[in-house]
Amino acid sequence: MPDPLDLANRKRLFECVRDCPGLHFREIQRRTGLPIGVLEYHLNYLVQKELLTLEKAENFSRYYPGGQLSKDKQRILSVLRQEIPRGVVLYLLRNPGSTHTELLNSFTISGGTLSYHVKKLTTKGVVSAEKRGRESYLRVMNPDMVADLLIVYRRTFFDKLVDEFVARYTERD
Repeated sequence: MPDPLDLANRKRLFECVRDCPGLHFREIQRRTGLPIGVLEYHLNYLVQKELLTLEKAENFSRYYPGGQLSKDKQRILSVLRQEIPRGVVLYLLRNPGSTHTELLNSFTISGGTLSYHVKKLTTKGVVSAEKRGRESYLRVMNPDMVADLLIVYRRTFFDKLVDEFVARYTERD
């Protein structure tokens, strides 16, 4: 039986996903430059051979290396791959127990947009909201796992905020 990674395109796709788990289809296409039909064919083949896993949610198909990441880590990475949720998570890691108002003062987005992303983060189980009176106090549910993922995949985020967080987080030890 031939090795599924003998073909250069398949090997390149596998390495792209292995190095940057949680990338969505279009981002893989941008990074590899492969035509959409070719990309779709080879990604489906790699999923069928269980070298990759596929998660479909929110109009995105996200890919992960098969058997290398737990479902919890995949769930967290799927949100960290999005700029606004990643920014919210980074803020809450540095400022646990922050309110919606405090978050809003730190971002240049509307209150509705922030609410949408906070709801997505709570629904995915990445952030918890504790209601006290009229305010909800937000915190990252598994800060050590989130921090570990940010550290391990730091270079795949292309984000100055991630770099700053990792530098501060690793200095505290």
